Amino acid sequence: MTIRSTLLIFFLLMSLVPATILTALAFFQARQAVKIEIMQNLEEEASALMEQIDRMLFERLENVHTWSHLEIMQEIRVEDVDKRLSQFLLHLKKNYGEVYKTLYCVNAKGTVIAASDPSLVGRTPSGQPAWLTADLPSGKAYLEPLLLDRPNEAASLPIRAPVDDVFQAGELGNLQVLFDWTEIFRLLDKSGQNHIANDSESLALLFDRTGRIIAASAPLRRQGLLLSDQLASWGVRADQEPVMEDTGNALGVGKVLVGSAQSKGYQHFPGFGWSVLVVHPIAVAFAPIERMATAFILLLALTSVTAIGVSLLVAGRIARPIIQLTEFTRHFMHSQQLVDPPQSGQWEVGELTTTFTRMIHDLEKSKENLVRAAKLAVVGEMAAVMAHEVRTPLGILRSSAQMLQRESSLTAEGREMLSFLLSETDRLNNLISALLDCARPRPPRFRPCHLQAIIQRVTDLLLPQAQRKNIALTCEFNAATDHLSCDEEQMVQVFLNLLINPLQILPSGGQVIVRTQSSGNGLIVYIDDNGPGIDEAHRQHVFDPFFTLREGGIGLGLTVVQQIVRAHGGTIVAEASPMSGARFCISFPESLRTHAKAGQS
Repeated sequence: MTIRSTLLIFFLLMSLVPATILTALAFFQARQAVKIEIMQNLEEEASALMEQIDRMLFERLENVHTWSHLEIMQEIRVEDVDKRLSQFLLHLKKNYGEVYKTLYCVNAKGTVIAASDPSLVGRTPSGQPAWLTADLPSGKAYLEPLLLDRPNEAASLPIRAPVDDVFQAGELGNLQVLFDWTEIFRLLDKSGQNHIANDSESLALLFDRTGRIIAASAPLRRQGLLLSDQLASWGVRADQEPVMEDTGNALGVGKVLVGSAQSKGYQHFPGFGWSVLVVHPIAVAFAPIERMATAFILLLALTSVTAIGVSLLVAGRIARPIIQLTEFTRHFMHSQQLVDPPQSGQWEVGELTTTFTRMIHDLEKSKENLVRAAKLAVVGEMAAVMAHEVRTPLGILRSSAQMLQRESSLTAEGREMLSFLLSETDRLNNLISALLDCARPRPPRFRPCHLQAIIQRVTDLLLPQAQRKNIALTCEFNAATDHLSCDEEQMVQVFLNLLINPLQILPSGGQVIVRTQSSGNGLIVYIDDNGPGIDEAHRQHVFDPFFTLREGGIGLGLTVVQQIVRAHGGTIVAEASPMSGARFCISFPESLRTHAKAGQS
């Protein structure tokens, strides 16, 4: 293959393959994350619904059982001749709003003798065998089969509790209420619309112990699924799988995600073994992901077109100079005659063309240039071998620059470039020295010293620089004794580094104070200034290698200072100064002072 085709294929592979893989991974990861999140939400929603239903049933059953044991229920014995019981039932119905459709009392013969609806008095309601028995902490109550009102938008749940005769053993009759089962419908409808992914496509179902649907969201009620067992298999699976994925064919919504929860009862009420299922169509759940995938595909297509165009352009611009250079070289090899060199391209290819053409011209000009080129090659090879010796090439650069400065024929521009070379060489050499100091610090050579004399010596060295900038540099020696066992040379380096920084930063009129002070644990040296200070967020990093806030700094001075202080067993911290600037606090242990005194005696 040609260079052009190779570059084209390479560019396309490097641009399209990663983009395609990343797009596919992003889609599948997002899809899986959304699926897990929705299934978790479905399970939590189902648990919350089941808990609300258990609580609602417990409250209704407890109400009926409690009312059945009230003293006023004994009015059944006299068939509510003064209508006190009927008025009480009507009062309960009004107080509970739409919770109960009807409340009535039946005597032992099965005749209604009191009711919230007067038209029911005297009737004999058709008796229904108990559907479920509720074992309440206070007694028993009974549920009769659910009464469904067509077209499946309303239903009632009969609840009854026996009224005991307080004067003799036996029952006077029953208190019966019709609980408005629509309350459960509304609970399921509200959940599907507002709580599950904020999408009205979510559906909720309530199953009894046998797998029969006894309540459902409005779309399912309209399908006539109430009191049917079409989804009994889901109720069975819910016992083993709190979340699952199914076809959803029975609902006519395609594949669905299902979260379920089993009844745990409420307080001491064990529940009836019912279960709630919350269903979410996968098509609705993954609709945002599908839209994202479509957008990714369109973006990938646009990227492909752009990549092909750019690849053709770049491959052509890179390959064309190489082809021209190849033709130029081939012609020279065959004819040994120079022709007009090809036009220089850009970047490395252009540099290659220019260099190659110049090389051929130099070869043709003279053997002297050839020898010179060979010598340069030898020098280059030697430099490559000794590349790790950084200071050697830096010294060569500096010496060469100094020799060139002596040439009288140099232009002003040339001299300026040489000054740049010398200053940058010095900066690199200082950087290397600092790096070596950090990487291989010399162990201190301890001997008794006067710390006050060391500090005074450093301040005397820096005083001219401070005076030039109109900065007050003063010392306050308050320590009882300044005898210290230390490395004098390293201590000089410590205080030079700590004092040079504020002298470089402070404006005219600034102030720097070096203060010594004795403490119970040794000797403390404070260096305070009234400059801009160090931000609290940066104080813990100022001793890190290469951390600097000063333009032109390399961030190694304070690192070296910390290494020396630690080698002497001391500590150094950066703080806020009482002078509103920066403070460096150096603490030397008492053991160094004790050793110094012993050495002086």
